[in-house]
Amino acid sequence: MLDVHLRLFCESLKRVLAGEEGTLPLPDSTNLTPLLQNLLTESEIIATTLLGNYEADMARHLIQLIRDEFDVSKIFLLFLQLFNLEESDEDVKRPDILEILEDINHFVHESEEAIDTFIINIMQQQNSEIESESSTNMALLIGLHSKIIDIRNRMQQLPPSDNGFDISEQSNVIIRQLSEGQPQLDVSEFERGREKLFDLLIEGPSGLSVVAILDSSGFDKTAFAADTYNNNHVKFYFDCLAWVRVSIAYDFGKILDDIIKSVMPPSRVSVIIGEDYQLKKSVLRDYLTNKKYFIVLDDVFAYSEIWSELEELLPDDENGSRVLITVTDPDLLESLEMENGEMIWRGSVLFGGPLIRLKHEAWQFFILHYGSMPLENYVQGETIPTVWRQIFSVLELPFHLKICCIYLCVFPASIEISTRQLYQLWVAEGFIPYNSEETAKHYLKELIHRGFIQVSKRRSGGTIKACYVPSIAYTSLALMARKTEFVSSIFSEEESLSNVKRYIVFKDLIEFLSLEHSDMYLQSFLNHSSKSDHLALIHCENFCKKFKHLRVLNLGSAVLDQYPPGLENLFYLKYLKLNIPSLKCLPSLLCTLLNLQTLEMPSSYIDHSPEDIWMMQKLMHLNFGSITLPAPPKNNSSPLKNLIFISALHPSSCTPDILGRLPNVQTLRISGDLSYYHSGVSKSLCQLHKLECLKLVNEGKMRQLSRMILSEYKFPPSLTQLSLSNTELVEDPMPTLEELPHLEVLKLKQNSYLERKLACVGCSSFPQLKILHLKSMLWLEEWTMGAGAMPKLESLILNPCAYLRKLPEEQWCIKSLCKLELHWPQPELRQLLRAFEDMEWRYDIQLYPSGI
Repeated sequence: MLDVHLRLFCESLKRVLAGEEGTLPLPDSTNLTPLLQNLLTESEIIATTLLGNYEADMARHLIQLIRDEFDVSKIFLLFLQLFNLEESDEDVKRPDILEILEDINHFVHESEEAIDTFIINIMQQQNSEIESESSTNMALLIGLHSKIIDIRNRMQQLPPSDNGFDISEQSNVIIRQLSEGQPQLDVSEFERGREKLFDLLIEGPSGLSVVAILDSSGFDKTAFAADTYNNNHVKFYFDCLAWVRVSIAYDFGKILDDIIKSVMPPSRVSVIIGEDYQLKKSVLRDYLTNKKYFIVLDDVFAYSEIWSELEELLPDDENGSRVLITVTDPDLLESLEMENGEMIWRGSVLFGGPLIRLKHEAWQFFILHYGSMPLENYVQGETIPTVWRQIFSVLELPFHLKICCIYLCVFPASIEISTRQLYQLWVAEGFIPYNSEETAKHYLKELIHRGFIQVSKRRSGGTIKACYVPSIAYTSLALMARKTEFVSSIFSEEESLSNVKRYIVFKDLIEFLSLEHSDMYLQSFLNHSSKSDHLALIHCENFCKKFKHLRVLNLGSAVLDQYPPGLENLFYLKYLKLNIPSLKCLPSLLCTLLNLQTLEMPSSYIDHSPEDIWMMQKLMHLNFGSITLPAPPKNNSSPLKNLIFISALHPSSCTPDILGRLPNVQTLRISGDLSYYHSGVSKSLCQLHKLECLKLVNEGKMRQLSRMILSEYKFPPSLTQLSLSNTELVEDPMPTLEELPHLEVLKLKQNSYLERKLACVGCSSFPQLKILHLKSMLWLEEWTMGAGAMPKLESLILNPCAYLRKLPEEQWCIKSLCKLELHWPQPELRQLLRAFEDMEWRYDIQLYPSGI
């Protein structure tokens, strides 16, 4: 892992030589191509051949660097012995190879900066001063070639490495020896323990009760809590529920917001969410008063102040409300005692998780402990820290997964990560070959399988929509990223960040922008501060001058009043996210960023875009509140072949001339007055031959004489997902949509259809449909299906179905149907469903607000 910079440098050089890192092939007159090819050849010899002989030394040294962060007395002796970490530093380290590694990283830093500067100068070619700078940089590159030759020669003279240190083998030995002689988790006891938890939640004390779940080897406390939280009986028992991930970065303000968003109606959330912290606490407490609530706080570290915060927030109305907490760090329980005044019970292996009652001033408090070791050992921290297991697991990964995995620490711990954004960042950073999102999806699944990432949301079609990094995994990844100088989020005026290429702001963006950072060569900058600070233009201009080699720039929630000056000088920029609510016209200067792949301005509604946007051949993703694309210039016939995602395109841009230049768009959201532009939209969608996901959102008021007529739409047959919102259709949409051969997901959302009857009468209608959501179709009274319709339907959601008297009988003949969710069914329909009460295991019938 200590050679990560050199290996990424090799990949970057390959892209430069292939013309992928700049906008044009390198001019022959510069003689740069042979020089870069020589640098690549020598660098690859070192990275793949010579350093490969010293992987054991590098792994041992990285473990030593990370070990220095821990109190060694808390690390299990077996662990120390197997990895020789009880030896002196001199015995573990190889000064010769470490000195060369330091020189290699310095060489990579110099080379990247020199090559970037040289190429920028070539592409600008504005005056003799720049030509003079180019000559200077050429001389610098020639000098760098001499340096890499010197490094190679020194490495070839090193004594051989002792490769007896095998990470994979030693990790397996640790796990095996820990398992031998240890009692294993008994499934039957586990099930009985779950019954005890259910009894406590549903039939336990009338007062507010808090249950803390601890785990140890062999038990996943989060999965256990999720199984309980998602249980239908639990859902029906409580008036409101909330699941909140707490994480290592404790922020009760965020916890408060997450609870509000989970339990309160959206109309009230939008009013209260931006208010003062104390006011939000008061409003939420008032809302929860007299309600039976169930709140899960997942992944809580040792923040004892959480008890007092919760005490102020949560009312106890003696109605059986519950709080379930999954504890990651048992130090959280230090302030609590047993009921008899003793410390936490010790000395026995707690199979099946007997409930332990603790003292607390405000609530009845219980511990539920699972696993294969005594609670005493768990609390005392005598086991191998899970963080070490994660570190060894990372070291065992192949390089392409290793960098994608460690990069996850650019997001805050346990925060929900959009997979779409993650794929875009991996591609922009150069981690994904061929800029392939399909490859990125495969990498993500691998990391999920290995336990570094958890899935938090899936789309209706089953693909992963959002994920998060658990706190334990995050701690390991952040340590490795910092020790290898791969990512940094720490800055002090005494500390040099000259070797940092990726910097993340978690708290104060303004403070960072106010500092000099004159020695930083930065390639990526991401702002995750929750503050919506207004950025002064001078800050933005100075930032662009200092960090002109950026590939990734995400200013997050920071508000800009206008497009920032100097941004057009960020020649290498591939990923750009800005928050400019007032921006109505896309500047022409932005279109000079010809390397840009992702452009995100979700708060901007663009009425006018310059023709030059058609020159941005590398664009893959456009994400705006709304964007209007211009007609392509007559002298430019080049389509945007790489563009695969657009949200949200204004319907005025849905013409054959424009959509015909977007041949590979797969995901498209169209938002605007669909009735006014009905003719253009309905006739032009067939130009998108690879379109898979389409969302149509009407933002205008439908006129009586110009309503949207779905039967006139020419949908491309490639469509697999379709969503309609506010379209106010007066004709039954089913006859038009049932012929789409590959449609798998159909969502008819609020005000999409205004009439009272739906009919799917074709015997082969919707041949591939798996998901059907009928939402906010308030007046629907009758729904009929033909025999053989929707043969592959798996999930059906009707919300609400207040006037629907019955469901089609043909529905119960669909063998694949396994989920049925109905909101506010009338008594007649509820009574009919009682016939299927015994089949709930098959159909997963869920009725809201209460069960069958």
